Amino acid sequence: MAVAEDQFAIVSAEQRPDLVPAFAALAAPVWPAFIDGDTVVIDHWDRLFEAALSRFQFVVLRTAPSGAEQVVATSNSIPFAWAQPEDDSSLPDAGWDAALAAGVDAIASGAKPNALSALSIVVAPELRGSDLAERLLRNMKACANLNGLGALVAPVRPTRKPAYPLTSFEDYLSWTTHDGAPFDPWVRKHWQLGARIVKVAPRSMTVVAPLSQWTEWTGLRFPVSGRYHLPGGLAPLVADRLAGTGLYEEPNVWMRHPL
Repeated sequence: MAVAEDQFAIVSAEQRPDLVPAFAALAAPVWPAFIDGDTVVIDHWDRLFEAALSRFQFVVLRTAPSGAEQVVATSNSIPFAWAQPEDDSSLPDAGWDAALAAGVDAIASGAKPNALSALSIVVAPELRGSDLAERLLRNMKACANLNGLGALVAPVRPTRKPAYPLTSFEDYLSWTTHDGAPFDPWVRKHWQLGARIVKVAPRSMTVVAPLSQWTEWTGLRFPVSGRYHLPGGLAPLVADRLAGTGLYEEPNVWMRHPL
């Protein structure tokens, strides 16, 4: 579905700080509720909208003929200091969490970032299948170049993996379509824009919380210790009845875009 160019504009949170609440509002129905329990999210997410990082956060703004504005897509990314950009395998196993924490640390320490990591792209349900996600990815590339960053990487969360809970993450990533493209639509979108799969980040997001909190998030109960499939999860929850806690370690896949 093509989207008319003149109906939409991409603007940064730096340009329009009044639109910052729209990021959370658009993402809330998309991300599983338990993702908000990730300690790195709790500690660092709001830092993305502070002065040093707000220019890397973007919205797609649709303006109606009446002049009314609507945020219909968002993207988040963060510059970070990558010690070995010539070695793709050096990307951290902690994936998303590591990228966000490293970016915040770089700002705090005054380190010079040399890479940009994508963190999230969300498109309003009525516009999925449009080219907005592609445009936001291309905008990330332009942003990396504009800020003198030599690499664009992404800890990609495969969108269809929750539908195949019995398949290992690695096996799922090996699936392809009839023409050899990645089976997963979000991985495939990155691939179509030239990104290559680098490695699995086995602990890209980590959530540890009381089992009572997991019940609140998911509606599930955990009568015995063991592994449980979570709605929307990419990996099982490991429940420990003795400790009263549940551990979720989400794998993502690192991909690197050409600049």
